[in-house]
Formats: sequence, structure tokens, C-alpha cells
Amino acid sequence: MNSLRIASINIERSKHLTRVEKFLKWYQPDVLCLQELCARDIPFFEDFMGNKLTYAPMCLHAAEVDLEPIGVGLVAWGAMENVTVSYYEGIGNNPRPIQFLETDDHKSADPTSIDNALIFGTYQGFRIATTHLNVTPKGESTPFQLASAARLLKLAKEEATRAGGLLMTGDFNAPRGRPTFSLINEEFEDGVPASYTTSIDGNLHRAGPIPFMVDGLFHTQSYKLMDAQLHTGVSDHCALTCTLTQA
Repeated sequence: MNSLRIASINIERSKHLTRVEKFLKWYQPDVLCLQELCARDIPFFEDFMGNKLTYAPMCLHAAEVDLEPIGVGLVAWGAMENVTVSYYEGIGNNPRPIQFLETDDHKSADPTSIDNALIFGTYQGFRIATTHLNVTPKGESTPFQLASAARLLKLAKEEATRAGGLLMTGDFNAPRGRPTFSLINEEFEDGVPASYTTSIDGNLHRAGPIPFMVDGLFHTQSYKLMDAQLHTGVSDHCALTCTLTQA
């Protein structure tokens, strides 16, 4: 049976590249899905995987010199086919500086300043996508996030129908048990075992341990995920891995 080793990681810009490289040398994924990827680090991952990486910018990050673009990326050991980029928030051709909203006790990114995209690609017959859904204060399901998730799902469902299946990976900023997660889970199966209660690495995340499962491996019934695991010590979010096969 044909199968692929998948890794999906929110790498938090360039902060953890040494850790990420060490992990990838150990795991050796067939397909690598990245979130919060700095544009300047694209050559690093292309050299590692030996192939062109498809990149979708989200915003210009204020913490980076010269407002470095950050976004999502998709790359495989071999050339991917039918690669497409679809924005469900913004248009992507002119990323803007990220803005922040502040309340009395919390600071969070302004989602209207960030573009969000799904990158789709086919590798060895499997259709795979990655994304980064907008963040919300304290993991709440806001009307803006729910509307974004609905547009994301429309694109994902159409692509899954065309391709006969889909694995959608990424940082969804939608904790289990909340409305945005439930909206996604109504259409795609949650491939992360229920025994995992957080995908935040409390030792590396600036806010410490947070009991939010926000990173996901969502798939259609035509695909089967085997040995899905989370790995600490890679970035501020855990790395997600699985073996993808046909159901």
C-alpha cells in the first residue's frame, strides 16, 4: 500500500531552525508543511528537501528586521503536482505589516491585518494542504474566525471532491471543544489522537503551557492516518507527524 510520511510544524519564524533541522533529519518526512515561515528561510528548506517550496505570504512581521514576510509553505522530497494557492482571507499579493489589538489583560494579532491561504499539492497520488487560520484572544471562536473557517472549508471541500481525498494540516488556532474546531470537524475527521490535549510546547512557547489543541491533521474518509504523533522540543508548537495511506 502506498503511504507518505507527513510532518506539519508551526516553526515560529526563524527562532528554532536548529531544533527543526535536527527533528527533520531524524523524522525524514516525505511531505513537509510549515506555518509561520519567514521568506528568508525558504532556501534552507528547499536545500534540505531538495525541491522547490511553494510559499504563501500572510503578513509582514514587526518583530523581524525590515518587516520580514511570514507565511505558510509546502514542499516534498519529489516534485509536487497540481500545486495551487487559494486565499480565503485577503489576496496575498501585497502582505501588510501585522497589527495588534490590546485589551486590559491581553494583546493579540489583529486578524484583519493578516492574509490567510490554503496551499494544495499532490504527491504520489495524495492531495495535501496546509494553512494558518487567524489567531483569536485566548482561543475564543470569534465571528471573524468562524467566517474565515467557513471560507476555508468551502475551498477544502471543493478540492477534496475534485481530488478524491484531502489531508489538511496546519495551525488552526481553534482549540478542541470550541465552535471553530467543531465547524471544521463536521466536515473533516480529526486525525490527532484524543489522548493529546495540547499542541503547545510549554517549554518553548512564550506563554508557557496552554491546554489548547490548535494544530491539526484533518482528513477525508478516503484517507487513513496511522501513527499520528506530537513531538516536543521542535518549536513553540509541537511538530505533528503521521503516515498517510488510502482508507
